[in-house]
Amino acid sequence: MNNPELDLQQLRAFYLVVQAGSFSAAARRLNRTQSAVSHAVRKLEESAGVRLLDRRGREVRPTEEGRRLNQACEAVFST
Repeated sequence: MNNPELDLQQLRAFYLVVQAGSFSAAARRLNRTQSAVSHAVRKLEESAGVRLLDRRGREVRPTEEGRRLNQACEAVFST
């Protein structure tokens, strides 16, 4: 992963997608549209220069890079 400037809202959207298992469930938790959450995650992936999620239909799973970022997010968002 590069060293981009990371946006906290994008990180939170990514984290909740991984935790909830879908963009729709994350959107409900964030009180945002599914499209807004998807856009935030896509922008995060673009700024990081890596794919963070494998999207297969409605199923979403983190890639290896996504798992590492999710672990960092867990440490940050749990405090």
